[in-house]
Amino acid sequence: MRVRDALGPLFSDVDFTTGEFEEMYADLGRPGISPALLAMVTVLQFLHNLSDRDAAVAVADRISWKYALGLELEYTGFDASVLCEFRARLAAGGRADALLTVMLERLKAAGLVRAGGRQRTDSTHVLACVRTLNRVECLGETLRAALEEIARTSPAFVVPLLREGWDERYGRKVETGRLLRRRGASALKLAEQIGADGRSLTDAIDTDPDAVWMNGLAQVRILRELWDQHFEATATGRLRYRDTKELPPSAQRVRSPHDTQARYSTKGRPGAGSVEWTGSKAHLTESCDEDLPHLVTDVHTTAATEPDVTAVTPVQDRLIGRGLKPGEHLTDSGYPSGANIGACLERDITLVAPVTVQTGRGAHDGTFTPKDFPVDWQAGTTRCPAGATSISMRPRKDGLIAVAFSLTDCRPCPIRVRCTPSVTRGRSLQIHPEPVHTARTRMQTEQDTPQWRETYRARAGIEATVSQAVRGPGLRRSRYRGPAKTHLQNVLIGIAINIRRLGTHFDTTTTRPDRRPTRVHTLCTQHGAATAA
Repeated sequence: MRVRDALGPLFSDVDFTTGEFEEMYADLGRPGISPALLAMVTVLQFLHNLSDRDAAVAVADRISWKYALGLELEYTGFDASVLCEFRARLAAGGRADALLTVMLERLKAAGLVRAGGRQRTDSTHVLACVRTLNRVECLGETLRAALEEIARTSPAFVVPLLREGWDERYGRKVETGRLLRRRGASALKLAEQIGADGRSLTDAIDTDPDAVWMNGLAQVRILRELWDQHFEATATGRLRYRDTKELPPSAQRVRSPHDTQARYSTKGRPGAGSVEWTGSKAHLTESCDEDLPHLVTDVHTTAATEPDVTAVTPVQDRLIGRGLKPGEHLTDSGYPSGANIGACLERDITLVAPVTVQTGRGAHDGTFTPKDFPVDWQAGTTRCPAGATSISMRPRKDGLIAVAFSLTDCRPCPIRVRCTPSVTRGRSLQIHPEPVHTARTRMQTEQDTPQWRETYRARAGIEATVSQAVRGPGLRRSRYRGPAKTHLQNVLIGIAINIRRLGTHFDTTTTRPDRRPTRVHTLCTQHGAATAA
């Protein structure tokens, strides 16, 4: 309500007739419900973490919602299914990002966000809207889904394939805990049986000329893909269940037939602190200028297996396209790379992030790193810490530069143990081209200074934004299946966070109390032992 009073409507029906929204609705037919109204209802739905039905009820009976939406008190609302249909339209053609762009244009015109300031980015894992399956369960669920899809239209085709045990295995959801309770049962035998059952289905499709159309069914295509990944045909014609080490990398493996784009990934060191999940990643970027509210300016969704380093360029491209190019971009150590540092130099964006000092294979504390080797780019030489000059600097196919030193200089060197363990060849290293190497070396030097640490302290605030998105709208768990709808959910959550923060920003009547002190701090203050602020 406060946002509407201060800024007016954030979306209008005209916004949904141009750009990415131009073909969102057909020109012919009965007029639909206002898309601007449905957009705000959807945002409020995620703001309060409501279901479609609860959101539709809130539109009809909450006075605060009607005020915020600009509706008459007599408005009776609409059917909940309208929200599902509207989301399907928004999820297509990059319209989710366009919706955030429309909102940011309003905020930019109001002076609440601006280019050239400071912005920060961080990511979190998002669980897919599917059950976590092991290998055997994934195969069984894939076959069951294919049988269900065929039986929906051609039940007579499935009848001749039915065998004893099919009802137990595929009559309901596949669970190894249920199927392996019998004495003598093993996961390997169950996997081989499922493999044989799946092959009997594909063979029946291939041998029946009238069943060729079934190869176009989504679940049949997934079945064939998974069988190629997990089974190998032997010389005798039987299927061999592949070992785990023979499987494709996680980025290519289908983890569930119900969401073929969900991927398994882990983060953190192995142990109690590690996280493993099946789903995707969400990268949130927000402004963090001290004199303005901190608002989400971009939402980026990637596969769970993609490292954070791949998100920097797409995020900055969208920010530049929205006229919100940051002067400083704060990230954690997972985002910077040689390519990203070079791209930031070209865009005139200062990337503020810890640069990992890699010291090479078998290195230990005290080993010399590339920044300890000054480079004379005009002469094309590099000087080692002992003063020796390199004998060559040659570009490699991957874009790096290979630097080599002579064995004659390295063998008698008194500090060789801190440089290279080899006794048969001189020290070699790989460095980036001049602009990237210079910037990377400067970043490594600056990150040890108090001024850099003070600037980098602002990055920690993005952790609170991620926490707010997880604890309120439920960012951590996707409601929908597929990357397009998952990304739409993430964008709507980002917009909902902006609504919440704008409401706080425009609230001039509520006095926010200071953080309540702890009992220990109170005792220290009372007895003169408190630390000076």
